[in-house]
Amino acid sequence: MRNIRSQDVAFIFLCAGVCLAVAGGATATGEDHSTGKTAGPSGGTVEGVIVYQADHSRPWRYERYYVKDRKTGELAEAVVSLTASVSDRGGERRDPITAVIDQKDFQFAPETVAIRSGDRVKFTNSDAVVHNVSVFDSDNAFNVNMPSGGEHTQTFKTPGGIGRPIQVGCVYHSAMRAWIYVFDHPHFQVTRPDGRFRLNNVPPGDYTVEVVHPAGKLRWHQEIKVEPSKSVKLQIELSPENVVKSIRSRKSENTPTEPSPAKETK
Repeated sequence: MRNIRSQDVAFIFLCAGVCLAVAGGATATGEDHSTGKTAGPSGGTVEGVIVYQADHSRPWRYERYYVKDRKTGELAEAVVSLTASVSDRGGERRDPITAVIDQKDFQFAPETVAIRSGDRVKFTNSDAVVHNVSVFDSDNAFNVNMPSGGEHTQTFKTPGGIGRPIQVGCVYHSAMRAWIYVFDHPHFQVTRPDGRFRLNNVPPGDYTVEVVHPAGKLRWHQEIKVEPSKSVKLQIELSPENVVKSIRSRKSENTPTEPSPAKETK
């Protein structure tokens, strides 16, 4: 066996580090879409957890699908986004990513994804029947039949932000639905089953944290201030008070005038 010099070992570890960095790129659900790095010397972090507080006098029928532990209430598939008082469009060059939405057991999985303008979504069909993927939004309209094992990839160029999601359906099975959020900035995320989110590399400034749960028609917002190299930690508690008529409406029209403030944690 050939002897390995110390220089060779250093080179191997350097290559491994580069490969891990590439493999750790952002995905469309639950990952930070800024740069994938921790907050830099001038950027801050916004992180926290979203929970749903049940009110048995006003049952929320989606609780059993999106709240894994009813005792603690962590909420899955909620979209979190920052809206800046000064435009931050994340103008850095980046390669488009491809999110995947499968059709399985007569459901879209996941039901909610969030991407940046120019990214793609690949639809697949794991069921043994013919499905369909249809969007009737004027800027993103398409209608494609999906045979078993089939796939279709669509690019989404027009951002709608948190106020204008793209609703996806299946013309053959009307109960199937999904939502695609397209942003023109990197500060957004979809919560995983633990309800957590973390947005890195947020430029200092004043922001509105906005939360939408498209399936359950929940909306929430709060003003925050991000400071250099500091973290804003939030515990966001949603309840039946946050149910709105339409998730496509602006927050000023449907969200409670004085939403329950998030608890800042240390």
